[in-house]
Amino acid sequence: MAETYLERMDSQALRLRWISVQCYEIVLPGGKVLVTDPFYWDISHFDGMAELTKNQKMEKEIYAQSGFSVDDFTGADYILLNHVHGDHSNLVGELWNRFYGRVLVLADCAMEVARAYDIPYGAIYPLYPGNTYYFEDFTLKTYPGAHDNRAFREGKFQRPSSPSALYDGSEGFGIPCPSLLGPLGSVYNQNFLIETRNNYRIDFSAGRDFEEHVQHVRKERPNLMLRHRIRSYTPEQYADMIEQMGAQLMMPLHHNNARAAGEDLNAYMGRVNEVLISRGSTARVFNPEPYRWYQICTSIIGDSPDTH
Repeated sequence: MAETYLERMDSQALRLRWISVQCYEIVLPGGKVLVTDPFYWDISHFDGMAELTKNQKMEKEIYAQSGFSVDDFTGADYILLNHVHGDHSNLVGELWNRFYGRVLVLADCAMEVARAYDIPYGAIYPLYPGNTYYFEDFTLKTYPGAHDNRAFREGKFQRPSSPSALYDGSEGFGIPCPSLLGPLGSVYNQNFLIETRNNYRIDFSAGRDFEEHVQHVRKERPNLMLRHRIRSYTPEQYADMIEQMGAQLMMPLHHNNARAAGEDLNAYMGRVNEVLISRGSTARVFNPEPYRWYQICTSIIGDSPDTH
């Protein structure tokens, strides 16, 4: 007697969730957890504050969230930093002291990250652009990156001679001060290609060097693309990026910046997908809800035998 044929089969490639800014918690095949740019800033930090400085208003309006804490992370076996600004690293110390993972950071920033967050030097793994690193749970390829130059374009750039050049706390987020994380984060940025043990490829590209980055990874064809959603990008430009990269799915980085202009990011991503559909592309962009886990799967779904 013949076995019943399966009508559907799903294979889970990845499990992940977005926390804040560029912080994704990714469960790798095998169960180890990779956290990118660990950051979270709770709205409760502003309780009882009648007056806020300009930067505190920015933190509250654009960055502050609720409903999560560092205790809600399921792991941090690897902590991977694109750059070291406070809104990309303020949880590094707390996560390390809870999970004792490896901190993967640009070599030029490694000593300051260890010092600022009081992390043992042996836990720091310095990275250099243009290299491939073979970890037990994934392979990491590194590429040069560049910070978004919006402040420079708007004439708000900071000189080394500026009074707050040693990052005296003007951007807050609970960063131990004084430190050099601010200027180092502006100078040094690095993009990545993460390949899991089951050959699922994730491109992580932040900042303003996309055209160069595409040239570096044009042969990689990642499955998932995590890409900075810079405010000035039109839906057409954002659609261009996923098509240039050749990815199947794109999820945004730094999309909290939509709050600065009161923008509906779900509507924006809907317009991006409309552009992709109009072009005949099967790629899609997806705006994740904070803290919600998502399973990325490959599915085989059978039609009726007489469907052609």
